[in-house]
Amino acid sequence: MDELATDYDDRVRQAREEKGLSQSELANELNEKSSLIRKIERGDTLPSDEVQSKLERFLEINLSAQSGSSEDEEWSGGSSSGSYTLGDVVKRKD
Repeated sequence: MDELATDYDDRVRQAREEKGLSQSELANELNEKSSLIRKIERGDTLPSDEVQSKLERFLEINLSAQSGSSEDEEWSGGSSSGSYTLGDVVKRKD
């Protein structure tokens, strides 16, 4: 899978709380141990690809670093087609 977002723990906790579920209720829904959910939400452990997929599907979230990364927000150059020219990247020195 894609690289995990640095705030994956907060994303999981917030989504779980928005659904009104306890950690043990979420664990039951995913057929996982509640201790695993606690460790993920504390940032003590990374979810396996399988658990990440379960969390993303059930909680309707994206845990990949690609989603809403600040690097993407800072980049403003380029055309609407998504292709870039040298002029989009390089500043002329006159």
